[in-house]
Amino acid sequence: MRVAINIINAAKILGETKIQELEEKRIVPKMMLRRRLTRNAKIMLYIADKCEFKGGKIVYASAFGELQATVGITDAILEETPISPTLFQNSVYNSAPSYFSLLNADKDEIFTLSNGDKSSLDAIKTATLQALVSQERVLCVASECLDIKNIDEVNSCTKYLESGAGAVIEIAQDEEGAVELESLCQEGVIPSMRELMSLVSMQESGKTKVYIEL
Repeated sequence: MRVAINIINAAKILGETKIQELEEKRIVPKMMLRRRLTRNAKIMLYIADKCEFKGGKIVYASAFGELQATVGITDAILEETPISPTLFQNSVYNSAPSYFSLLNADKDEIFTLSNGDKSSLDAIKTATLQALVSQERVLCVASECLDIKNIDEVNSCTKYLESGAGAVIEIAQDEEGAVELESLCQEGVIPSMRELMSLVSMQESGKTKVYIEL
């Protein structure tokens, strides 16, 4: 089944190590909430803000999830020290979109998924299905944060340790002018982000109606 979608807004960001400016003080004015944010949450909130998305259905994807929180927990276990409740809370895959819900008092549906290198592609497909069933706009967003200790010893899949991409989509009312999803991802991007990065690049080049194969 092939469905045509409209890309309403889209945004992406990349950092070879740690992305320096995610505008979290503006986006999250309450300091207590801001201090609890994971790196994935900061990136996801930044992408949502750039997409002018304030609420609604969200599909979020990450192949590796909250690595920094997980490393903090495993270090505590290894060192036989108490595990931080904040780290435990932030270790789940849906931490990033959950913080969006808290910030925006958004009570709509959130789907979180992880499927290795296919994570962002599956996110696009899931968001398309959500938009098709609900006939509403959906935010499709993915992020990866790999900036943990000793990452250079095992990293062979990306030159960007932090990355995020997202698009607000809706079902197109007709297929006129629709094009196939292209492979426009820049070199060095982690495989789990490639399709969504390509979707954003298509929107930036003026190709805003795209076929998605379900």
